[in-house]
Amino acid sequence: MVYQFKEDDNKIEEKKNHFQYQAKLRIGIIGFVLFLLLSTTTAYKILNLIMNQFNNIEIINEKNEPSIFARFIMAFIIAIVLFIF
Repeated sequence: MVYQFKEDDNKIEEKKNHFQYQAKLRIGIIGFVLFLLLSTTTAYKILNLIMNQFNNIEIINEKNEPSIFARFIMAFIIAIVLFIF
């Protein structure tokens, strides 16, 4: 009887590890797709339009390159979306 409980515990532990692996893989894939979508210059231009409504912070310079602040905002947006999913 005692031996059977240890086998059940091992099966539960295997399922737990498998679930953690699936969750990490899912989060990685979602993060990859979000980064591809949100790292384009169009996404930064949209972010610039939104930020200009609230205050006058420069998100994109003259060469259409995002500033460090813009990259932090996009990283925060990706983190929020990953937290929700």
